[in-house]
Amino acid sequence: LQPPQATSSTTLTKLFATGEGDDRKVRLREEAESPFRKIRFFVYFNLLGGALTSLFVSTARIAAAASGVNADLMDESLVNAAVDVVGIGVTGYLLKRDLDAQESRVQRAARGAELAKLMIRANKNLADDLAPIDQTFTTNLSSLRRGRGIEKRVVIAAAGQEKIDDILKEADRLRDTLSLNDLLVVPVLYPSGSAPSVDTSKPIPDCVALPVGRGWDALLDDEAKEAVQQGVDVAGEGISIVLKKNGRVGTRTKGIFLANMVGDVEARMEMGLDVKNI
Repeated sequence: LQPPQATSSTTLTKLFATGEGDDRKVRLREEAESPFRKIRFFVYFNLLGGALTSLFVSTARIAAAASGVNADLMDESLVNAAVDVVGIGVTGYLLKRDLDAQESRVQRAARGAELAKLMIRANKNLADDLAPIDQTFTTNLSSLRRGRGIEKRVVIAAAGQEKIDDILKEADRLRDTLSLNDLLVVPVLYPSGSAPSVDTSKPIPDCVALPVGRGWDALLDDEAKEAVQQGVDVAGEGISIVLKKNGRVGTRTKGIFLANMVGDVEARMEMGLDVKNI
């Protein structure tokens, strides 16, 4: 499953209907990811200004030479004009590429901010080992980021009810290894974007959290739309979105393979690789 394409302005408005303060935070985060962007833009505009000025002068000389004034400057002016045109084209391309990258970072930051606000209901053992196993609490995904008390890799598993039932059974079977590797499964029912039907007589396992509140349907609409375009049976096969401990999207996959996710983390640990940022 490929990452979603750039979010349209309409969809972005739907996903990111926040105040000016939140928009400013997103812009500041984007600037932090590209600290030298303003310097590059300053260089681009200066190069474009110089090339355009030079092209104007060269064009005037060519026109003058064509009318018989300083005809000996014709060849030199033609070469200068050609160089100016190439310079304007290259600088314009670099500027556009930087602007596109900037917009992509802004959209990614906006999506990350929207993901962070999504709410879940989880077993209170997730935050307090001494809490009764039948108690739950509600929090947002941002509280699961590294350094905020509860560090988890969030696995958003979206599928139809039948597939979600299988995932919940697998999560219960792997509950010890999922918890040991800081994996938290959030099953989301497709296409409603709501919590699936579960056995309310049993406590929620500490490796599972249920989606609550608004925003899950908008997230699922975008993710599922891209998956369907790639031929994925979202209801039958399911899709998964894994959020790293820093809150960023790590992977998107067709299908939901919890055992493989556990194996990936354990394999990295055995090889001595970093597992704090995955």
